[in-house]
Amino acid sequence: MPSAKWYWHRLRAMGPRELALRLRKKWYELSDSKQIQWPELSLESSAYPLLPDNVEAPAALLKAVKEDADRISLGKLRFFGHLDITVDSPPLWHRDYQAGINVPTDKVAFNLDHRELSSGAAIKPLWEPSRWYGVVRLAQACWLHSDDKYGELALDWLEDWVEKNPPYFGWHWTSALESGMRLIAFTWIDAFIKAFENGSASALDKRLDKLRHKILLPHVWFTWRHRSFGSSANNHLLGELSGLVIAVSRWPNLSKLGPTLERLSKMIERETLIQFNPDGGNFEQGLNYHFYSWEFCWEARQALNVSGVLHGKRRALIDSRLVQAAYYFKEVQVNSAPWDYGDSDSAYVLPWFLDEQFVAREWYQWLDGQEKESVFYHFMRGAFAGSIGDPLSMPNQSGWRVFSDTGFLMKKCGQWRARVDVSPLGSGSMAAHGHLDAQHFSLWLNGDAMIIDPGTGDYHGNPNLRNWLASRNAHNGPSSELAPLAERKGLFLWGNIHSRPLWTFNGDILETEVRVGGSSLSRTIEPLEEVKGGWLVRDSFEEKLGQLGVFSVRWQFAPNCKVNPIGDLAFRVESNSTVMIVELGAGWSVVDLCNPNNIGESDKMDCVVSPCFMKINHAPCLKLTAKPGNNSDFTTMFRAG
Repeated sequence: MPSAKWYWHRLRAMGPRELALRLRKKWYELSDSKQIQWPELSLESSAYPLLPDNVEAPAALLKAVKEDADRISLGKLRFFGHLDITVDSPPLWHRDYQAGINVPTDKVAFNLDHRELSSGAAIKPLWEPSRWYGVVRLAQACWLHSDDKYGELALDWLEDWVEKNPPYFGWHWTSALESGMRLIAFTWIDAFIKAFENGSASALDKRLDKLRHKILLPHVWFTWRHRSFGSSANNHLLGELSGLVIAVSRWPNLSKLGPTLERLSKMIERETLIQFNPDGGNFEQGLNYHFYSWEFCWEARQALNVSGVLHGKRRALIDSRLVQAAYYFKEVQVNSAPWDYGDSDSAYVLPWFLDEQFVAREWYQWLDGQEKESVFYHFMRGAFAGSIGDPLSMPNQSGWRVFSDTGFLMKKCGQWRARVDVSPLGSGSMAAHGHLDAQHFSLWLNGDAMIIDPGTGDYHGNPNLRNWLASRNAHNGPSSELAPLAERKGLFLWGNIHSRPLWTFNGDILETEVRVGGSSLSRTIEPLEEVKGGWLVRDSFEEKLGQLGVFSVRWQFAPNCKVNPIGDLAFRVESNSTVMIVELGAGWSVVDLCNPNNIGESDKMDCVVSPCFMKINHAPCLKLTAKPGNNSDFTTMFRAG
């Protein structure tokens, strides 16, 4: 359980309005702990969602969905897009299959703390099957292949879930975001199976009718009354509102439980403009959350549009912000070798892909108009480019594409792609999903990732790993113990947060600075104008005005890189057929090449990287220490080999 100190710091992150809403939340929890009598509602469905003709489904899509459905039928799920896990059929909904631990409970959900489960289990692997991704895939297969065996299995799993998870008891009723995601999933499951039935009153339809009442009423009630607010909102509130929009759009009578489409449309507009800055970047400072939040907004936008309540200025504002956010992602992510920044839990909203291991990449390809590479998106949604407008092109300074609202700069220079972080730590007073990555410099050469962000790892299961990967020392900006940028106060809580980094251009040279009290951490990045190009990075730490101090820099290479010394201050980095040379200035007092096969006992976190949530790889890193003296040449040069 969180400590009293954590609660104190969490309390300080709240404003007066949030404190009042916390009191209301406690009243709702007390009230909803008792048995609720649901009203008699007719759940007639509307025209939403509109499905394409399954006869026109491409062969690649049919093949991928059938293979996935057959795999899921054998109890083989894929957690977090990459982790193959075998579960029971139906799954044991209170089992962490990743850890192999059961965590049954008969407690009211409002008395449970999902942040810390007993016996080493974690909530994310527990929640993953209950997001019903697998059930959606089975329903897709039922519709696309006109095969009721997939629909029967999908309903078997849902009926078992309902029986084992009565409203507001157990781990799956501890988060309104999770119930909102289940509303989205169930809406599409219902639509796919109904389309397969083609309106006939079959056995599947009768089972669906019972499930609608058992699932929709408690889920809509819970998601609406227990929605997130204040410093806890982030993308949670967006997901909860999207779930409500999508469910109420299909079953309009659900609005009698509280949320009307008109009110929800206003809230979706507000959250869309909050989630994405005017330059298109996500305000939570996590690149996979950009994709995740965009999906919520897009699905809600589609539902509201079909329902006829999204029009005029509101639709124009939402559409322009979503177009800008799509543009941002295409500019900032490198699709040939994607590496996120900030927290990233590999979440997605709906399985509109051929292979979940590449879900964000297929989304990127849909945004980019690559129809053959994003078959499912194009089949379900048509072309994106130009469908709701065109983005504003961001300013170009000294060859850098500048996203000043979010705090990122991108530069394409010959064979090189560079990304520089000059962003705030994270969003709001908690900076919940932020990493200490200010001034971080990422590099790609010939499409290969060379210098990377270390990633996220895990949220709950391995606190030491999470803290390390979010730390300043795990990133490559200049770091000093005398200038701490923030202090971790809890799982999603930072305190003593650093000011926003300063940046400017001096000719072609990008100059950045982070000020901490009377100290400053500085980095300049200069593109080299040689035939093959390159980069010269100069770092420094001013402990006091005019007084240099000790600092360090840690260059983390990608997992497929091999690094070997070619002199005292030079290294050859090879990735596939790409070669990069790293040359160091003479001022560095300690130069330590750390390879995965020579990690010391005291350096267990060195060489650890996380390409996606819950996935750990090892890769070389170069650790540099500067002790200012007669020579202050604290430079690192990267050039093509």
